[in-house]
Amino acid sequence: MLAHLLSAVLALSSIVIASAQTTGRAIKAGGIELPSDTTVRVPSPDGRWVLVASPLGLSNEKTLVLEDRETHKKSVIKRYDRTIRIGWSPDGNAFFLNDELGSNIEEAYIYWPKESKPLELDSPILLKDSEAKRVPADHTYFRVLRWVTSKTMLVEYCGHNSGSSAQQFDFIYRISLMGLDSSSLRIDRVSREVNPSRLSAAECTQ
Repeated sequence: MLAHLLSAVLALSSIVIASAQTTGRAIKAGGIELPSDTTVRVPSPDGRWVLVASPLGLSNEKTLVLEDRETHKKSVIKRYDRTIRIGWSPDGNAFFLNDELGSNIEEAYIYWPKESKPLELDSPILLKDSEAKRVPADHTYFRVLRWVTSKTMLVEYCGHNSGSSAQQFDFIYRISLMGLDSSSLRIDRVSREVNPSRLSAAECTQ
C-alpha cells in the first residue's frame, strides 16, 4: 500500500514539474553567459568539440571559436560586441547561441559543428505564430532557454513596445529540430502573456 502511495505521489510531482516548465515564470535560462574580459572554454558533452570565447586585445570585439579535438581545426563562429549565451545539446551534436546585439534586440540561433551555416529561429517563430507577429514591439528578444532533449528546446520571444498603448509580452515555444533548415522545425506555443506595461507583467525569463 505504501509503495503504491509513494508511486502516485512521485507521478503527481512529475506532472506538476512538467506543467510548471511550460510557463515563462517557472523557467530559468540555461546555458552559459559568456563574459567580455576573460577566455572561457565550453566543451561539448561528448568531448569532441570545444567552444572558446575570447576578448580581442584592446578592442571591444570578442570572438567565439569552435575547436575540433579530433582534427585540431579551429573556426571562428561569431564575432560579437556585447553578450552571448551558449548551450550544448545533450548529445553534443548542436549548440544554441543567443546574441544580444543591443539593448533592444536579441537573436537566437542553432549551430551544428559540422555545418557551415546556423539556423536562425526568429523568423520561423513569427512565421508560425501570427499573433506574436502582430504584437507591436520596439524591443524584441528571441532566446533559447534550454534544451529539453537533444532535438527539442524551449525558446522565448519576449519584449515590449513604447507609446500610448505600450505592452509587454512573453511567448514560450517548444521547438523540435527535424532537420537542418527552418522548413523542418516543429514549433508549438506552450505559453502566452500580453499585458499593458503599467501592469508590470510579462517580463523576460532571467
